[in-house]
Amino acid sequence: MLNVNPDQKPRNDAGYLEMMTAVIFMGGLNRQVVMGKWEGFLDAFAGFDVDQVALFTEQDVERLAQDERIVRYKAKIQAVVDNAQTMQAMAQEHGSFQNWLRQTVDQEGVDAAAKAIANRFKYMSEEGSHRYLYAVGEDVGEVPEKIRRKYGPA
Repeated sequence: MLNVNPDQKPRNDAGYLEMMTAVIFMGGLNRQVVMGKWEGFLDAFAGFDVDQVALFTEQDVERLAQDERIVRYKAKIQAVVDNAQTMQAMAQEHGSFQNWLRQTVDQEGVDAAAKAIANRFKYMSEEGSHRYLYAVGEDVGEVPEKIRRKYGPA
């Protein structure tokens, strides 16, 4: 099961990448489908270690697109790799992705942070980025029950 929930912020960038991956794959699918395969995701994506996932090659993406332990959606799998690379670059500049996120939310607000995430990360729309911010424990204001059930703690 997911290592993070909205009651507790992720402990490290791997937790942020893990939740981003969950939000990406839950888009268009129900939570149970994705969570039913989550152990496979954890294994397939090296525990969401940002540096390891950032090194995945085109061959790794092809291999994972055939891996029945996860949802086999090649474009989303590639997005996870690309997003790990983006997160890695942000961590090099800011010390960690978490530092960048904290600074962005504190200085510019949740809406600006959601827009920045949507602009920088693959398969993360502005709406999806708001859900992501909720899922990683940011105060995003009122959250509809449907979103709390899908992206909140299990």
